[in-house]
Amino acid sequence: MDILNVLPEGTFAALDDLLTFISIYDDRARTQAYLRLLRAHRQAIAGAVCVDAGCGMGYFAEAMVRLGARRVYAVEANPYLYALAADRLTAYPEVVCVHQPIQDFEPEESVDVLVHEFFGPLLYDEDVHVLEALRFRPRLVLPDRAVLMGGLTWIEAVADETVTPAVVRQLKGALVSGLFDEGTLPLQFPVACWRFGKAEREVVCDLSGREGDLLYLGLQIYHGDRLICQAGRCENWPYVWTPRAGDRFRLRFVPVERGTDVYFAWEEVERNR
Repeated sequence: MDILNVLPEGTFAALDDLLTFISIYDDRARTQAYLRLLRAHRQAIAGAVCVDAGCGMGYFAEAMVRLGARRVYAVEANPYLYALAADRLTAYPEVVCVHQPIQDFEPEESVDVLVHEFFGPLLYDEDVHVLEALRFRPRLVLPDRAVLMGGLTWIEAVADETVTPAVVRQLKGALVSGLFDEGTLPLQFPVACWRFGKAEREVVCDLSGREGDLLYLGLQIYHGDRLICQAGRCENWPYVWTPRAGDRFRLRFVPVERGTDVYFAWEEVERNR
């Protein structure tokens, strides 16, 4: 879904976010995975004060009420999504809708459970960094861990009539999502990790000894040791592809006013002579 016309200043970004959320909700595997995560923690949610951070249309806030939450703060910065959530959640007196960025939200009571989904296809490339700036400390964060994984394959093994090997090789240095179908390609090795309270903003990954001329990256979301969802199974997180141009690459994530800028580069590997 794309907006094709020029809009008044300040409205494009908010409407673009609205359409992005609609596409996220179309990912039924992702939504069901999160609902299973909530149900698995029903004992922690029952009678608790909960926060749905970046609540979108309020699906998870509603689920927590149904699981017995005493109060749920549905916090959303986007004005259009906030209006939709507030309208949708009027039937639940337990829900307090808050039109505010989650990093500015400061509840007057202790928070037991926080639910969020701020991950991008490259883990840090959207808004997960806002959880580092919370003005409250939840007792339980769902989910609490994610890993950006990598893998290598051969360009000829996945190329087709349109995205030929010649086309792929022109993409050197670019990280391209959705270039190919993931198929059964396994995620082979960790690249970057996130755990609530511990972030990696810059990583270097060494591929020495690994075979393949096409690098792909994919997200895995965990709570503890339990895999919740991952790229290739949930459409919201496609694999990201780039032709291999060395044995080592660097990824750097820089939070900006809107989202996160991603810097990617292949580096020379010093070899013993």
